[in-house]
Amino acid sequence: MDWSLITTSPLFGFTLTTLALVFYHRLFRQAKSPLLSPFLFALISIIILLLAAKIPYSDYEKGASILSFFMGPAIVALAIPMYKQFDKLKANALPILLGVTVGVLVSVTSGVLLSLLTGLSKEMAISMAPKGATSAIALELSETLGGNPAMSVTFVNITGIFVYSFGVQFLRLFKIKEPLPLGISLGTAAHAIGTKRAMELGDEEGAYASLGIGLAGVLTSLFMPFVLRLFGL
Repeated sequence: MDWSLITTSPLFGFTLTTLALVFYHRLFRQAKSPLLSPFLFALISIIILLLAAKIPYSDYEKGASILSFFMGPAIVALAIPMYKQFDKLKANALPILLGVTVGVLVSVTSGVLLSLLTGLSKEMAISMAPKGATSAIALELSETLGGNPAMSVTFVNITGIFVYSFGVQFLRLFKIKEPLPLGISLGTAAHAIGTKRAMELGDEEGAYASLGIGLAGVLTSLFMPFVLRLFGL
């Protein structure tokens, strides 16, 4: 059987990614541990399969890009939990805006500083800067400002998985337990994956995270060029 007929089909990447995510989500559903991230295990499994079967990434990407297309509608759908908590969001508008602004500045600046301090190239510094935004926004910013779009998406995924696994525990070390700071922090720092973690905590946390992810995307687009210019990049 010629397996290339299957692996070169756009349905291959789409089906493989969907099955991997569904499998690990169901496997870890009862565990209720953020350390057992379906995203991380699905990512590792897909990489191992592609390497073991010597399947080119370009073949896999044909189908995986279909899922990327649905990221936009998925982000828009986050307006639903926001609407349900609209009164609370309105009452806390100023602290939310200040919190997201500081979070975005720290995220972009830390990405650039970490790259420069570890001796990475200018291209890698630019690629890491939008790590807290969604993949779509990070890809566009990286491509426009001189980074490596593929590496930007990699940094975005690493950030999301790390925050999903350890973000809540880290915040609670500092006695941060209220829905507002928890949700805003997770949504601002880790885009859609952080928002999913917030929704696991509760509807209110999910609503705040949904707003955080939207504001963080806009502010990252606004602030990133100025931060890069500040560092001479």
